[in-house]
Amino acid sequence: MYQPTAHNDTSGARSRRLDRERGSASLENIIIWPVVLLFIFGFFQAAMWFHARDVAHAAATAAFYEARLYNGSAADGTAQGYESLGNSGTVVANPNVLVTRSATTVVVTVTGNTAMVARGWPGSALSETVSGPVERYIAP
Repeated sequence: MYQPTAHNDTSGARSRRLDRERGSASLENIIIWPVVLLFIFGFFQAAMWFHARDVAHAAATAAFYEARLYNGSAADGTAQGYESLGNSGTVVANPNVLVTRSATTVVVTVTGNTAMVARGWPGSALSETVSGPVERYIAP
């Protein structure tokens, strides 16, 4: 006749193993969540950098098209670049627009820093340059 045993010998070993693992979930959370948050903030910061780069490129392009006009000047291009950056909000921090115009070419460089997701972290520098010919009249 079969008689089941009331207690296994392994129940004591299991109890000792659970006692050793007490608090391990808290330790795992302390390690994993800062890493997860760092990846999340890093993703959003990278998105902010790409967006700021696009805004800087658009401002450089607007400044270029204003400075390359037949009666345009470097000052007109600089003003247009700052206006374009101002219309885009505060995506590009500490912007600088440099327009150089010669008799045949215009070079526009927009530099600045990206806005930060978390305050106190240093911003990533960015620089966008657009160049091309000046609009001019050549007699036939």
